[in-house]
Amino acid sequence: MDNPPYFEIADLRQAFAGQEVLRGVSFAVPRGGTTVILGGSGAGKSVLLKHLNGLLKPASGSVKVSGVDLGPLPERELRPIRRRIGVLFQDGALFDSMNVGENIAFPLHEAGERDEAVLAARVEEVLSLVGLSGQQFKMPGALSGGMRKRVSLARALAPRPEALLCDEPTAGLDPILSESITRLLRRLQEELRLSTVMVTHNLGAMRHAADQVIFLKHGVVHYAGSPAGLDESEDEAVRGFIRADGMGRE
Repeated sequence: MDNPPYFEIADLRQAFAGQEVLRGVSFAVPRGGTTVILGGSGAGKSVLLKHLNGLLKPASGSVKVSGVDLGPLPERELRPIRRRIGVLFQDGALFDSMNVGENIAFPLHEAGERDEAVLAARVEEVLSLVGLSGQQFKMPGALSGGMRKRVSLARALAPRPEALLCDEPTAGLDPILSESITRLLRRLQEELRLSTVMVTHNLGAMRHAADQVIFLKHGVVHYAGSPAGLDESEDEAVRGFIRADGMGRE
C-alpha cells in the first residue's frame, strides 16, 4: 500500500463492569484528512478515542498507529507514539495556575525542552496559528470559552504532532463559536497535513470538517463513508440521528 492509514482499528471491543461499550468496531483513518466519529450520547465515541493513543487497551481486537499495534506495548514504548499525537480535550484541560504561555509550553517541558528562547518562539508561533498572538501572559480565568479552546488547540499543536484527536471540540460553545472553532480546525488540518480524528454529536461540525464519517450507536458502526453519503443512508439509526438534528436525541 503506497499510503497506509495513520490509524487502523480492527474488531475493537471494550467493556466496563460487564457492559459492552464497543462491539467490534473496525475502520481506518487515512493520513492527512479528517475523520469524524459521529453519534449521540452513550454511543462509545470518547471511549473509542482513548484507544487511539493507548490510554485504553482493547478488551479484544487491535488499534494500530502507522502500522504499530498499540495493544502489546508497555507504557515506555507508548510514550514516544503519544508525543506524535496531539489531543484537544473536551473541557480544554488548561492549568488554571499557569498563564497561557506556560500552558502551551507544558508538553514541550515534559518532552525535555529547557531552552527558554526556543519555548517562547514556539509558544508565539502556535498562538499565531490559532489567532491569539500576544496573549501568552493572560491567565486561563480571563479567557472566554472560545479563547480557551484556541489555547488548548495551540498546546496540542506545540509539539508538532502528526495527528490530532479532538474530543467534542464544540462542546459548550454557541453556534457561531462552534462554527468558528470547526473551521479553524479544518484550516489547520489542511495547512499542517494532520491526520485528525474528531469526536462529536454536532452535525454542523461534521459537515464543516469531515472527509470521512464513522457513525456509532451503542458501540456499533452503522455508517462509514463520505459526509454526503450519510444523508443517503437507509440505516434507521442514522436516519433517526439526522432527524433529531444532530443533538443526540435518539
